[in-house]
Amino acid sequence: MLGTGPAAATAATTTSSNVSVLQQFASGLKSRNEETRAKAAKELQHYVTMELREMSQEESTRFYDQLNHHIFELVSSSDANERKGGILAIASLIGVEGGNATRIGRFANYLRNLLPSNDPVVMEMASKAIGRLAMAGDTFTAEYVEFEVKRALEWLGADRNEGRRHAAVLVLRELAISVPTFFFQQVQPFFDNIFVAVWDPKQAIREGAVAALRACLILTTQREPKEMQKPQWYRHTFEEAEKGFDETLAKEKGMNRDDRIHGALLILNELVRISSMEGERLREEMEEITQQQLVHDKYCKDLMGFGTKPRHITPFTSFQAVQPPQSNALVGLLGYSSHQGLMGFGASPSPAKSTLVESRCCRDLMEEKFDQVCQWVLKCRNSKNSLIQMTILNLLPRLAAFRPSAFTDTQYLQDTMNHVLSCVKKEKERTAAFQALGLLSVAVRSEFKVYLPRVLDIIRAALPPKDFAHKRQKAMQVDATVFTCISMLARAMGPGIQQDIKELLEPMLAVGLSPALTAVLYDLSRQIPQLKKDIQDGLLKMLSLVLMHKPLRHPGMPKGLAHQLASPGLTALPEASDVGSITLALRTLGSFEFEGHSLTQFVRHCADHFLNSEHKEIRMEAARTCSRLLTPSVHLISGHAHVVSQTAVQVVADVLSKLLVVGITDPDPDIRYCVLASLDERFDAHLAQAENLQALFVALNDQVFEIRELAICTVGRLSSMNPAFVMPFLRKMLIQILTELEHSGIGRIKEQSARMLGHLVSNAPRLIRPYMEPILKALILKLKDPDPDPNPGVINNVLATIGELAQVSGLEMRKWVDELFIIIMDMLQDSSLLAKRQVALWTLGQLVASTGYVTEQNQGTRREAIRVLGLLGALDPYKHKVNIGMIDQSRDASAVSLSESKSSQDSSDYSTSEMLVNMGNLPLDEFYPAVSMVALMRIFRDQSLSHHHTMVVQAITFIFKSLGLKCVQFLPQVMPTFLNVIRVCDGAIRENWNHIIILLGFIMDQ
Repeated sequence: MLGTGPAAATAATTTSSNVSVLQQFASGLKSRNEETRAKAAKELQHYVTMELREMSQEESTRFYDQLNHHIFELVSSSDANERKGGILAIASLIGVEGGNATRIGRFANYLRNLLPSNDPVVMEMASKAIGRLAMAGDTFTAEYVEFEVKRALEWLGADRNEGRRHAAVLVLRELAISVPTFFFQQVQPFFDNIFVAVWDPKQAIREGAVAALRACLILTTQREPKEMQKPQWYRHTFEEAEKGFDETLAKEKGMNRDDRIHGALLILNELVRISSMEGERLREEMEEITQQQLVHDKYCKDLMGFGTKPRHITPFTSFQAVQPPQSNALVGLLGYSSHQGLMGFGASPSPAKSTLVESRCCRDLMEEKFDQVCQWVLKCRNSKNSLIQMTILNLLPRLAAFRPSAFTDTQYLQDTMNHVLSCVKKEKERTAAFQALGLLSVAVRSEFKVYLPRVLDIIRAALPPKDFAHKRQKAMQVDATVFTCISMLARAMGPGIQQDIKELLEPMLAVGLSPALTAVLYDLSRQIPQLKKDIQDGLLKMLSLVLMHKPLRHPGMPKGLAHQLASPGLTALPEASDVGSITLALRTLGSFEFEGHSLTQFVRHCADHFLNSEHKEIRMEAARTCSRLLTPSVHLISGHAHVVSQTAVQVVADVLSKLLVVGITDPDPDIRYCVLASLDERFDAHLAQAENLQALFVALNDQVFEIRELAICTVGRLSSMNPAFVMPFLRKMLIQILTELEHSGIGRIKEQSARMLGHLVSNAPRLIRPYMEPILKALILKLKDPDPDPNPGVINNVLATIGELAQVSGLEMRKWVDELFIIIMDMLQDSSLLAKRQVALWTLGQLVASTGYVTEQNQGTRREAIRVLGLLGALDPYKHKVNIGMIDQSRDASAVSLSESKSSQDSSDYSTSEMLVNMGNLPLDEFYPAVSMVALMRIFRDQSLSHHHTMVVQAITFIFKSLGLKCVQFLPQVMPTFLNVIRVCDGAIRENWNHIIILLGFIMDQ
């Protein structure tokens, strides 16, 4: 009993610790504050992926059981905030290794029970979580998607229930985006039911239904047949829109006229959207300006939120391209807000861009119906409904971009411009009207010149006048779309409106600094290069007032003259505590092109005043800005050191020193990481100085692993520039890393040690070459360990380090090749972990490339090898198998040689690789169905898989429906087996399988 006491005490302590941690997570997830819930979910994900790995299986199982209990309580709560916390907890666990199948089934039930809900934000979050869950479901996905889609379609087809109908369209949209391949199998029922929701009286349901329609149209466009008959989905959708403008039909159904027209216009908007990809691409570029302003406004309202990007470092330099992406269902779901949509946790709050596609079939249809659509839209322009007006202002520029010549050759452009110009005067439609004016100018280009004077007058009226008073300036707000409109006019007219834009610069600058203004000024400097100097001068004057609280004074200028030359409209200074303005000014200073201007006074001021600010946002932006502003001086010093003034050299040295101090002393790890990340190869000559290296050595002991990674990459890179100072320290680091990798009992430390070793190998090859053999022995021992670490990250990083070592060591690795190949090939056959296979494949490539293992330097041998490969490639795999007795040709009537029949494949004996070789010249849309039929018929012949035969029939039916007449080539392959199975099966199954025979007959009749 005495012997078991310490172990029992340890177990009790661990259990108590887990309970305490769980209580913290549960408390955070229940919070009424959105950011607290988001932070708790992120911490839960980190704990499960990192900390929980170090616990025993029993402790881990106990933790998950207790966590599932908490999640069930959260999603079952009557409090909407707790339900949101439960959804975030589910999202944080999606994709986490271990017990995934059981967890997904449980989570699916939890999310299913959340819909419908009386809180639209809960429904939005739950639907997004359902989409993420479908992506992570593996074998579970097909059944899960089918169930969810059918349930959603049943809700749409049933009597109107507002909550169910809203939930249905949200779920359909997310599934169409997340798992398009599975969703496509239900595409016809979707088009049969979705328009019920488009005509719903509630605006949110109509718009949700159209969003689902958009996602479905994108996936049908991506799967659009090239040679078959045109699919009827687009025409069916157009006919539904046509019903919205039919007065008699609307009266019969008792629909509200405005709701009906709004739904019809939304449908037309989506049809035009997928008919003109080029117009959509340009539209997205323009909308980014307005989006940047929205992001900044959100940021200023909520400065202390989780706005910084998550720390991320690429692995080793060569391996970064093949690193598998981390499964993170939390991204795009955390922090969903009813005010902003997806706020994005750990990222900027901009919504994800929609996929740009163009449907050939839909384009043909819309070109045919173009005049009719324009007439419908313009006929609705006198409506007083604000939703209809907003949709019209969105749709008209799309129509103009779709067929510019047809739009301008008729009365459409004049009617459109008169309408849009009248909307500018209305408060509700002003924003959409300014954006429509800009988009129209880009769409019709030269035809817009007639309306240019009127548009410029409206823009001048929207901006402050030149003699704008100081007090009134603070009160005036200018819509970001005014700046967007100016930018689009510059794109459409080019240098031809140089003088008009030049006159607008001062009023624009008088509005004050904003992301929209910065984006437009940058765009104007590119579109009209003649204005670049005026733009740079005006922007620098404004930045000087915001950051230094004084007019801009160029080097050598008398002090009094700077005040005299300051523009009257730029004299208003922001408050010292205006964190948003200072952060934006720093970002603008660091990102805008100010070539030809000396920014020394700015970089000094930023380093002296902002690197030590009490606000994290200001420190972060100041660190980035200082490093960017030093770049011109650093390039000048490295290229023309003999002509550079000592002042410039001293400024670089002083600012770098201050940055490094912040990089090792700032209490916030995001700031420390930001500083080290900004000090890249450009600064190596300065970082290699002894005093700077000392600071980097300190960063190697940072408590945050990602910062230690950055530090070792930087120090390793500098080992070639100051080897006498760096090499002794790195040798000690190498010994420490190998010791931790070999003897640490904690999986996370071993994983981190392997990563650090990989960075060291990649960045300090001169240090590593002499020690290649002991390093490789230690790594191989880890790979051969009979009791491997349960943390897969250890093996993955050890493999990646061997790949880096092969690149560094070259031919010296040859004597290890045989041993390594056996290990790597064994890992390539492990299908349980995709990440391990990816790393093993990359390492194999590195090994072969570095050692020349599969090449023969003798030209004669190589030529003979190529000749033999050519002979092998000329063999028909089917005939070869018949010749060696692997296939009994007389017994298998459906198996036909490829050389004897191009339209038929051996349905049981061909591998995908053999088919790829023999069908290499065929297009992929013929190859994929052939491979699918081979796999399906192989299952069909296998009596041990008879429980899957019904699903095989369904799959073949779906393929034949999709292929149409092209399915004829598969009949010799399918029919003998089908007829044989129908003969021997029982009556109930025979009746089901007769459906495919009927389908084939229907296709043949066509």
